[in-house]
Amino acid sequence: MHVPQRMCVSCKKRCNKNSLIRISKQNEIPIIDMNKKSTSRAIYVCKDEKCIEILKKSKAIQRLLKVEAKDDFYLQIKNTTIDK
Repeated sequence: MHVPQRMCVSCKKRCNKNSLIRISKQNEIPIIDMNKKSTSRAIYVCKDEKCIEILKKSKAIQRLLKVEAKDDFYLQIKNTTIDK
């Protein structure tokens, strides 16, 4: 069976969609799309702290999703990686 592939916006590595964190926006606020079903534009990032740091430094959320991401949102992403 074919497993959808997505690219991490930080390291540019292609991975299975299920192994990445999907970030989309809702009401002009970035959210972690746990169900991976939101209809809005989304970006994917690896569940790796280095990739999350690159995501923060590069301001990819602001550039690609056109929403402001605060520091607590990046902490929320890191907490998601610990849970999984």
